[in-house]
Amino acid sequence: MAIECFKCGICCIAADISTLGKPLRVRCQFLTPENLCSIYETRPAVCRSYQPDEVCVLLQSVPEEERVDTYLRIYLGDGN
Repeated sequence: MAIECFKCGICCIAADISTLGKPLRVRCQFLTPENLCSIYETRPAVCRSYQPDEVCVLLQSVPEEERVDTYLRIYLGDGN
């Protein structure tokens, strides 16, 4: 069962996207104020392959200001 994107933008803020030269914790330059991808049709393969999952669901219950740290703690183990 596919999980619908929540359009929170956390995956485009917390994660590093080396193809775009985007480091951890930096908002992607292509993420609009509405948390949509402005290069959606031509976005890199790493972005195309990302699918919302149970972490996306979990993050919706976390206060917005804590979501990046929580995302990184889940994926990196320490939030750094």
